[in-house]
Amino acid sequence: MTKTSRKITKEELAKKIGAENLALVLDNVYCAECGPTAMVEYEEGIIIESSGDTILHGKCKKCGHKVARLLETGEEK
Repeated sequence: MTKTSRKITKEELAKKIGAENLALVLDNVYCAECGPTAMVEYEEGIIIESSGDTILHGKCKKCGHKVARLLETGEEK
């Protein structure tokens, strides 16, 4: 995490992108170990970067390997 990034809660992210979209994002993650999967244990790893983009860090639901998902939520400049 950089000095200009900050952590947010699951509720803040759901408000930002919508609860339905959050569910879609969490159910569509790629794991290097087992391929398409879902993300779990991500609540402590939701970061908003200085660009406004969101990065979720969590674990693969199938094998527990670390996974991440980038959401381009920043505004275009």
